[in-house]
Amino acid sequence: MRRVMKQVILSVVLVASALVAAPAAHAAPTVQVVDMFGRTVNDYGIKLVDWEGYLANPYVELTVRPPQDVPFPVTVDLKAEGTSRLMMDLPSRLTATGATKRLTFAGAAEQKIFRLAIHSKRGPGPDEQYTLRLTTVDAGNQTYQQSIPIMVQQDQKTALEPTVPISFDYRYDTITGYFSQPAFRTAAEEAVKDWFRFFDLTPFDTVAAGAENNHLPGNDWQNTINVTNNQAYNGMLVFFRGIQTPYSTGYPANNGRYHTRGGQQVAGPLHRSTAMIFEYDEANKQLFTSLADEDWYRTEIQGPVLDVHGLVMHEYGHAVAYHSDWAGMRAYVGSGGANDQEVIDYQGHAVPLDSSYHIPGDQPNWDRISGQSGGWTHLFPTRRWMLTKLALLVAENAGWRLNRNLTPFLKPSIVTTTLPQPVPGQPYQQTLTAKGGVPFYDWRITSGSLPAGLSLNRFTGVISGTTTATGPATFTVQLRDYDRLSTPVTRTFTLGAGTGGNLAATATASASYTSPWETVTAINDGLVPSPRWGTWPQTGTQWADLTWSSAQTISSAEVHFFDDGGGVRVPASWKLQYWNGGSYVDVANPSGYPVVVNASNRVTFTGVSTTRLRVVLQSGQGSVGLLEFRAFA
Repeated sequence: MRRVMKQVILSVVLVASALVAAPAAHAAPTVQVVDMFGRTVNDYGIKLVDWEGYLANPYVELTVRPPQDVPFPVTVDLKAEGTSRLMMDLPSRLTATGATKRLTFAGAAEQKIFRLAIHSKRGPGPDEQYTLRLTTVDAGNQTYQQSIPIMVQQDQKTALEPTVPISFDYRYDTITGYFSQPAFRTAAEEAVKDWFRFFDLTPFDTVAAGAENNHLPGNDWQNTINVTNNQAYNGMLVFFRGIQTPYSTGYPANNGRYHTRGGQQVAGPLHRSTAMIFEYDEANKQLFTSLADEDWYRTEIQGPVLDVHGLVMHEYGHAVAYHSDWAGMRAYVGSGGANDQEVIDYQGHAVPLDSSYHIPGDQPNWDRISGQSGGWTHLFPTRRWMLTKLALLVAENAGWRLNRNLTPFLKPSIVTTTLPQPVPGQPYQQTLTAKGGVPFYDWRITSGSLPAGLSLNRFTGVISGTTTATGPATFTVQLRDYDRLSTPVTRTFTLGAGTGGNLAATATASASYTSPWETVTAINDGLVPSPRWGTWPQTGTQWADLTWSSAQTISSAEVHFFDDGGGVRVPASWKLQYWNGGSYVDVANPSGYPVVVNASNRVTFTGVSTTRLRVVLQSGQGSVGLLEFRAFA
């Protein structure tokens, strides 16, 4: 009996000891990665942008904070996985699957900065997803791993091509025959087109066959020959020739003849033809002609390699702009760059050209957004020379005009002009949208406040939550993009207007006619810009109704017009009517019926108690439609 009791007591003690001794779970030590706005990006991820597919892309700067509860020193190995186009600032290494970089920390208080970018992907394509892998090793040789998403926004959804024809003349490539190789020729032509992809041009007057004279050199620039065009053209003519020594270059035809339109000389003036001379050391270098994205930065390409595309892009820059024969560039050089305020505003200082009409290769003159230059030294390791925004801005001095509708030249702006009103007690979610700048955007409320229960996501611009507030709340949203020199932009909104919020949310929608591919329920679903209600192909007087099961007191309304620039346009006029129990009558004392695209058009009127409110639309240039119809007490 005594032995049994001892065993029972011993068992109880052992179980109790096991419960007490079980260690608490601890989270693994974590590296914090913080962006320039002070946001921790570990969970959301890092957002990069591919600008149009033919230009050096912006980089993002990130701060790494080591784990706080591990023995030091600590190393953090960064690996940008998924594509050879990813890169990090030097010192770092390119690999076939992405960039690697090591950071070493002596203590917990130390922080290190690194920059991350992606080289352009030629042509259109979908957005991309990659991974930043972090491997931490502490002084005790313990290893911890974590990952952060990398999202790449591909701005180029359709092919970007020059807006004038480019004619290539290979008849005089008789010394080396380089351009007889199909891959060589394709790479060279793409390099020339890359410049013209960003120019805002329309075709010029036709230059007749035999009317344009130029000259081409022989080896050592001896035995110069005069050449002319054998076909008529109305864009840019490029004479290509390969030589054996001593260097590659490009130049415009300095023959005193310039492009015209409608018989008038185009401002610039713009030369009518250019020449591109290609030379390389065949004994010590191999030609690289691939345009495949993943081949550009693969470290497997060893030894002296001459990239045809990169060299032609650089040297043709002299033909198209960076040459003393361009009058505007002579003026730019003469001023030391001080006569171009746009370049100064972009780079932060004047950018001179050296005596050979190059942007200097030192760090202050690297393109500020991408860290790239037109030579071998960059903020990042690279193989292929890339066209930069800075190079294009300077090139405008030759007389070209850049296409300001392309994403690299758009200033940041808030696209959203109005927000649907929240209904107290119902879930609410709307996304603020923006364009331009470097779109790793930061959204903040800088004055006022959102209605109670709603919050703004700094990364996504999503306003969400469920509010119980019934009164109006006015707040100002600030947008910042990932360019330190950008000016923040703001927009002010009011949510919860009226004591009852948007009454339309509880109504039933109906209409005079609805296109089969549209939906009338779009008018009161609280969502903008889609779905939509439209009446195409019906025109004339059209209407959309909100009907409630019980009477509502209403004194204001908003309509957001659907205008696709084609068959559905804003109305010529519109008005509001309410049901008085026997018929529809116009509201009294309307404040006016504005017709504004991409905005809510608000009207106040003498309050009514009704079960139906109707917007009556009179078509103008096409059929009519609505994105949203809101009503307020």
